[in-house]
Amino acid sequence: MPKLTVQVRTHDNLLKLLAASESHAWVVGSDKENFITNVQIVNWDGTQMIEGVFDPASPRRKDDGRLILQYFDARIVNCGVSFASQNPVQYIQE
Repeated sequence: MPKLTVQVRTHDNLLKLLAASESHAWVVGSDKENFITNVQIVNWDGTQMIEGVFDPASPRRKDDGRLILQYFDARIVNCGVSFASQNPVQYIQE
C-alpha cells in the first residue's frame, strides 16, 4: 500500500490552523483518503508549513465531498515549497 502525504496551499493563518488541529475542506479523492499518513499545510508563499500526522480516526467529508484535514503531532516549520499550478492540493508518495 502506498503512503501519501497530502500537501495543501492556503491563505489561512497557520497558527490558527495549528491550534484547531484541522484545516478547511479540500478536494481529495476518496481513492487516496485511505493512504494518507501525513498532512502538510503550506502558506501561500511556500515559506512555512504545518507538518502533522493525518488523523485516520476522524476523516470527515462535507456535503460537497471535500475532506476536512484533521491532524495531530503537528508543528510549523520553515520550508521552500512551490506548487506547479494553481491547484492547491498535491500528493507526495512516501
